[in-house]
Amino acid sequence: MEIVSLREAFNKFKPESCVFVISIDENGKPSGMIAGWNMKCSMDPPLFAVALKKKGHTHRLIQQSKEFVVAVANYELLDPLMVFGSRSGKSTDKFSETNVKTSKAVHVKSPLLTDATINFECELYKEVDSGDHIIFIGRILESHVNQDKKVLFNVKKVEGKRLFEEF
Repeated sequence: MEIVSLREAFNKFKPESCVFVISIDENGKPSGMIAGWNMKCSMDPPLFAVALKKKGHTHRLIQQSKEFVVAVANYELLDPLMVFGSRSGKSTDKFSETNVKTSKAVHVKSPLLTDATINFECELYKEVDSGDHIIFIGRILESHVNQDKKVLFNVKKVEGKRLFEEF
């Protein structure tokens, strides 16, 4: 066993799911990002958590709107995933740029991703400071599943590029 940097150790922690985290601004306009740091964390009450950088655009939207959608990716959403994971919503309308299909949610104003494997509608339950990130814990109000779709995982980086596989 050898001692390595924290970054190298975290990069070894694969595969990891990549989820879209979507929220809305004060005018109801959606924006979102990709979060590799995410987890289900309670059945009763039903809770799901995502860790977002403190200075991020989606972070601010969740704090303002008190809601978000977690949409679990699959290969069909790989191109939008790359855009949502590489550009800021402050300067890019990621939904227009990617033409990703959305559906109206039942309980929240943030849209669902129609072609996602899973969508969780969440109201903000709690924020936990975790250093350079905030963990947003959402109470799941509704779950939507496309039964015929798999889940996309980030399996590793090769020459700086992420490689994905479905399971």
